[in-house]
Amino acid sequence: MDHVLEILASHSHPFILVGCSAQRWMGSAGMITGGCDMLVRNDALKSIASDLVKTGHWDFHDPGPQTPWELLPPTECDADLVLRRTDVEHESEYHYLSLWSETTYRINVNECPTLEVPDVYPWQHILVEEKWHPAIHREDRWWFGPRLHPDTKVPNLPERATPPTIFFKRLPRGKSPSNNLPILVPTLPTYLDALIYHKTQYQHSKPGLASISSWQIGNLTRYLYLELPHQQLPLLIELEEYEFMENYLRNYKRKPFFIYRTTPGSGFEATRVKEWDPTSYPDWRGTMK
Repeated sequence: MDHVLEILASHSHPFILVGCSAQRWMGSAGMITGGCDMLVRNDALKSIASDLVKTGHWDFHDPGPQTPWELLPPTECDADLVLRRTDVEHESEYHYLSLWSETTYRINVNECPTLEVPDVYPWQHILVEEKWHPAIHREDRWWFGPRLHPDTKVPNLPERATPPTIFFKRLPRGKSPSNNLPILVPTLPTYLDALIYHKTQYQHSKPGLASISSWQIGNLTRYLYLELPHQQLPLLIELEEYEFMENYLRNYKRKPFFIYRTTPGSGFEATRVKEWDPTSYPDWRGTMK
């Protein structure tokens, strides 16, 4: 997708990734869909879309009405403009490009704090904004939560804290290694504020966006352990929608987490633990630092 970056650069416009792909760079192991979601300035929406179509790689697409029985209605139905790829070379490539205006997505392009991410394809879900990692500042070095970028400068991390690679030979990359144009995502507080607005204000007018945003709020809470006090308090300070989030986290119920082992005589033992609490682990599991 180098041509997308180049078109945006010709408009002096950043590539700001949102949606399901963006949240995977925020540490959440949510799904990758067949569409890429991009934030675009209100006054540049039509001109950027037209220039992308002129490249021959995209054409305008009408996703049609949503079907009421879908568990997660497609967000393409609610996007301001949707483009369809005309020359898909790999089945795992994005087939659609959803362009979201600032007004619809509730994020201002010029004022939005962002971080650079490696690519538009988050094949490995990692946390780029390291300040929100739930275990990174623990004095006891107990580790849990999402993995960090392999190039992280955080010292003394366990081996499992970073993946060996974030790209795979058989899966596509959106940006060539030689392309220096950045791909950005909003910071977590900015993104959550937008998701909360979608969830609370678009239930009837944009149900697809409301539904997927609600799902992302749950995913980000789950993988970043946002309900824990040391995560929750700094986050609420930075949120505009802090009242909603405070109530949401107060009522959040985390799914039980179990570890397992076989016992003599082909038996099977399961122990429920709290990933953030080393004292909840049985002695046979070891320190796990």
